[in-house]
Amino acid sequence: MKLLSRLLVFVIGIGLYTATAAPSNTIDTPPWQPVGKYIHPDIRESSGIVASRQFEGVYWTLNDSGNPASLYATKLNGELIQEIAVKGSRNFDWEALGIDDKNQLWIGEIGNNSRLRFDLKVVVVAEPNPFTETEVEVGASYPYRYPNENVDAEGLFIVEGIPYIVSKERERAVLYRFPALQADTKQVLERVGEFAAAKLVTGAGVSEDGTRLAICTYDALWVYHGAVSDLAKMIQSTPWSLPHSFYGEAVCFDGSNLVLTNEARDIYTVPQFWYEKEWTLPPKNTQSATDLLSQTVAHGITVQAESYRAEGIDIGGNHVAFTPETVGEMGSLTVPIAAPYRDVYEIRAVLTRGQAYAQVQLSANDTAVGTPYDCYSPEPLAGTLVSFGTAPLNAGENQIMLSIVGKAPEATGSKIGIDSFQMLHASPFVKRYMVLGPFPKTDVGTIDELLRSEDQLDLEKAYTGIEGKAVRWQEATARGNGYLDLRRDLYPTPMTVGYTLVYVYAPKATDSVMLIGSDDEFAVWLNGTEVHRKSINAGATADADAVSCQLKAGWNTVLCQKVDNGWSWGLYLRFTDADRVLRYATYPVE
Repeated sequence: MKLLSRLLVFVIGIGLYTATAAPSNTIDTPPWQPVGKYIHPDIRESSGIVASRQFEGVYWTLNDSGNPASLYATKLNGELIQEIAVKGSRNFDWEALGIDDKNQLWIGEIGNNSRLRFDLKVVVVAEPNPFTETEVEVGASYPYRYPNENVDAEGLFIVEGIPYIVSKERERAVLYRFPALQADTKQVLERVGEFAAAKLVTGAGVSEDGTRLAICTYDALWVYHGAVSDLAKMIQSTPWSLPHSFYGEAVCFDGSNLVLTNEARDIYTVPQFWYEKEWTLPPKNTQSATDLLSQTVAHGITVQAESYRAEGIDIGGNHVAFTPETVGEMGSLTVPIAAPYRDVYEIRAVLTRGQAYAQVQLSANDTAVGTPYDCYSPEPLAGTLVSFGTAPLNAGENQIMLSIVGKAPEATGSKIGIDSFQMLHASPFVKRYMVLGPFPKTDVGTIDELLRSEDQLDLEKAYTGIEGKAVRWQEATARGNGYLDLRRDLYPTPMTVGYTLVYVYAPKATDSVMLIGSDDEFAVWLNGTEVHRKSINAGATADADAVSCQLKAGWNTVLCQKVDNGWSWGLYLRFTDADRVLRYATYPVE
């Protein structure tokens, strides 16, 4: 799966907070960084995970569809212990893995992207000894169907020996259960109920004591708590909610802590205290604070690198904190930050708050960005994401400064703790487009040639779309986050193609970078010349692709072809604009 967003993130430290429980892992990374990665080449896409209850430090995972019928025993850091061949079942679309109190592993052959599969089943094996065995036989197979509509699913867990399945749907998540266990007899699942909050579920796991149920999606975790004896009530209660950027595919409990994996083969752990407090998880893929120490410049401050655990914080990793050299004085710290392109950026910092923390001002290239932020809090808090505002940055090195500028009357010190910087492109997205379609995918070459050959596109012209219907250009508006949803505007069926059109005005010839994020198959023409083409199997992500280009003086035509292969159908589009002079329009008027 494709990871999110083209951005640049740097870590320069974190301050103090108090944990209420220790995470089970001893790997020296904080919760927002991977504790490990599957490096065994046969573990291609981790779609399910459970922690062994009889072999300490063993975690089982499996692959998604089209891979060998194998289970993989690993350590928490992803190191392979043993690959176990599963005899008696092939991997058509394994999407989930569960474990029960008899130390049996339940494999969910439950993937149903097409909603047309009728050979869904769950199979069970006795948990093998990963230190002595290399294969295991399927003990029983339990085929099933849904009571009404046929749905996709990727979540599975076991309670009192009964498999429960969580549907993967855009607008809801429904919990189903087997009414009884009858091997080799297709059963109709019972509908338990619908989850509050959760939807588009990619994984599920239940705690060994049966008091917690974790639901995983690409960008969030929900932990329901109560009693599994009344799951219908539990899933309707208010869960602990935790947004993340892990693109999660599988989740399990390790004691009361969570372990999460994704199809990029990363492994994360989230401590119990973290999800119970619903603390924000800072951005992942950050550079460590200690690695940046040699590049930082201190101005009237004392800088110290410390481990979190040395400070009484029960997470791994190190942080950098700074305080004034003299009580009552101010001070600052400067870090050189590289920007990929000259553009306007939103500059964020992930800050720590507490009783000893002061007010901080961020500056970029000697210019203050936004207003000071007060880091004082009566309770220690970690992971506070603060947006200081926007500023133009140069391609290459820029100087980011954090300055102590005062403190609240209640504050007991003047400390600053920084987790990370985040610089996000902030030039405006295209908001209004002209859109055309849908056309049969088989006609894409003909339509491409027709549209590109027109010197000035006739926005009143009629074209022949799917099923011979006449289609014309129509206006469409992107969402507030910049995403243009063609499924909303063109009402397509899969395997169709549509087009978007926008005009970009530049007051003079300008070197720029087109930032585009799209799904499925797409191509872009700038002033009649193809500048980008790509096919991906993932949803659209803002700024995923950067295309260097030159805008001519005056109006520039940007035509985009969009093929819909199913699920989402849309794009994000903008151009870098450090001087804020570009204009977008659906028709080129002076």
